[in-house]
Amino acid sequence: MHEPAIAAYVSGLINQPWARDGRHCWRLVCDVQRDLFGRVLPAVVDVAPPPGAEGRQARARLFAEHDERRRWRPAATPVHGAVALMRRAAAPRDMLIHAGVWLDLDGGGCLHSADPHGVVLDTLPQLAARGWVPTWFVPID
Repeated sequence: MHEPAIAAYVSGLINQPWARDGRHCWRLVCDVQRDLFGRVLPAVVDVAPPPGAEGRQARARLFAEHDERRRWRPAATPVHGAVALMRRAAAPRDMLIHAGVWLDLDGGGCLHSADPHGVVLDTLPQLAARGWVPTWFVPID
């Protein structure tokens, strides 16, 4: 897909509300990977885990232990289409509880969805301001 088509696609997503049983972060990642990159990712969670510490731990285990993780390798910097698994700034390095996709639009940004802002395309400084620390993953193929 060319940049104007990608920009139009992303524009249609921006500000869509986050929903635990709808447009949660992983569902957004799956949709974007399928629609823009032709990659089919599994619905690791059909419904986002519950809020609170128990939900964060369950989500971190899903991201860390799912078979899909073997198809991706860590990358030092974001590249177009990279999946971001994120932790809160004060959290342990392995507490990856949130996901997004890096897109090379308007200087680059991470498309992700969280409560209360919904779908946004954040630059690296904006991600940091929201308290997110990303780890980047690219396909092994």
